Amino acid sequence: MSLKQSKRILVVDDDQAMAAAIERVLKRDHWQVEIAHNGFDAGIKLSTFEPAIMTLDLSMPKLDGLDVIRSLRQNKVANQPKILVVSGLDKAKLQQAVTEGADDYLEKPFDNDALLDRIHDLVNEGHHHHHH
Repeated sequence: MSLKQSKRILVVDDDQAMAAAIERVLKRDHWQVEIAHNGFDAGIKLSTFEPAIMTLDLSMPKLDGLDVIRSLRQNKVANQPKILVVSGLDKAKLQQAVTEGADDYLEKPFDNDALLDRIHDLVNEGHHHHHH
């Protein structure tokens, strides 16, 4: 992964206030942030922006988070971002996301420090599940 790419993060959430809140936290932590409000946009931004990490809401209209994970992991895209699922759904759904190819998850509502902890873990260590 190039250094340039390593500080890029794509925030995918159809809730604009939530996406903006996540963006604020990340920008304070010196990330370059792009936002996608649906799975379709996320697909386009993944190829143009090439983020190191993607935070992903699972409950979105049309293409939900699990669809996004599946299409990404099955297409074997060259620049596979780490995927951090950020969702208010139940544990079973969050675990399913990890089974489908997400790297980690964070439950909504979340603590800003927890969000950064998860992201730093993903950047530093790849697959690393310390909190299930």
